[in-house]
Amino acid sequence: MKTRIAVFAVLTLALPGAAARAQVTEARETIAYDGARQIVETCMTMARAKHWPIALWVLDITGQPVYFASLGATEIGVTTAKFKAETALRTGQPSEARAANLSTPTGQLTTQTIGLFPVAGGIPLMKGGKLIGAVGGGGGRPENGQSVDQICAQAGIDAVFKK
Repeated sequence: MKTRIAVFAVLTLALPGAAARAQVTEARETIAYDGARQIVETCMTMARAKHWPIALWVLDITGQPVYFASLGATEIGVTTAKFKAETALRTGQPSEARAANLSTPTGQLTTQTIGLFPVAGGIPLMKGGKLIGAVGGGGGRPENGQSVDQICAQAGIDAVFKK
């Protein structure tokens, strides 16, 4: 009888703890390889047709590269494309949204210290209101006052997420 009571007491105390642990974590969705590849291929097709140099990174929710391609982009274009994707991933906003923060000393210090890149071309990937990755384009030259990096990255995203 004492053994049964002891087992019952242990299970009673252990179960609420197990339920609490289960509520602390949840599986996080992230961009898959095939989706990332489609984003990049759509952008590269557009860049070829318009003769734009471009580099495009797609990062998963943890910041790891899922897919990358470059079409005539310089080393600087490749590097800035990754910085833009990282900025969009860290902030959950397009990379150029950080530019407004540069007008205040605190915003400027935060942007520089954390290493955010406040230039158009980084776009967060959202699904169901949740961040699942980011895309960053770099290497293109602005046309008609618009960032071709941003245009190309957005075209790739639209091709995958607006089906």
